[in-house]
Amino acid sequence: MKVFGRSPSGPRQAAAWVVVLLAVAASAWLAIGVGVALASPVWWLVAVVPFGVLLMLPFSLERLSEGRVGPTWWALGFAFVLMGTAVAVPAERYMGIVGVPVTATVGDVTCIDKPRNSSDCLYGYDLTGPDGRELPGTLKDGDRHPRGAQLDVVTDPYGVFAPLLATDLETTSVVERVALGAFAGLAVAAVVAAVQGQRRRRELALAAEADAQRALDRAGNGRNIRLKRRPGGVKRRR
Repeated sequence: MKVFGRSPSGPRQAAAWVVVLLAVAASAWLAIGVGVALASPVWWLVAVVPFGVLLMLPFSLERLSEGRVGPTWWALGFAFVLMGTAVAVPAERYMGIVGVPVTATVGDVTCIDKPRNSSDCLYGYDLTGPDGRELPGTLKDGDRHPRGAQLDVVTDPYGVFAPLLATDLETTSVVERVALGAFAGLAVAAVVAAVQGQRRRRELALAAEADAQRALDRAGNGRNIRLKRRPGGVKRRR
């Protein structure tokens, strides 16, 4: 994946490259979180494409580092961590900030997904609020709750995202720290790649300068040898 048309040739260009990499990674991470939270037919456009972007992004570091693959593999590991955290953190952080706590009542219960040869099921719950109105969205949970059970949930006041169990938000801070660590690791890998690239370009420049100097020395030595072998003059015979 190429962020710029050519490799950066100076500290400012390398710094700009690193900033663009992190900006693209953060955008893809947020897009994955939104796509997972919406869980709509546009999932393939909203989430799958950013998954691919986040997966391919580390390979652009090979261009930044002038062919050194070490930072690429480090960044790929951090990218996988970001993929895992993107499934939960963005939506849960949004719900933690703007969500409204509600004690809801379970209405209809359906099995949304059941793995093959397994008795487990991912349940979908239609909920009603304290005022008797149906809450927008479907709560998804692997635990079975009977009809009429009371659940503490957090709802989106704008009705964009489905309700979440209040207990799900309690573990968000841990996963957030993991995500921040992965972003920091990706940044370090990008900086290392930029440093290696600058060092490699400096080595190539010095090698090219040395080759040019040797070529000049050879040319000068060859000219001196020809001058030494050239006769000063030829005497005629009488």
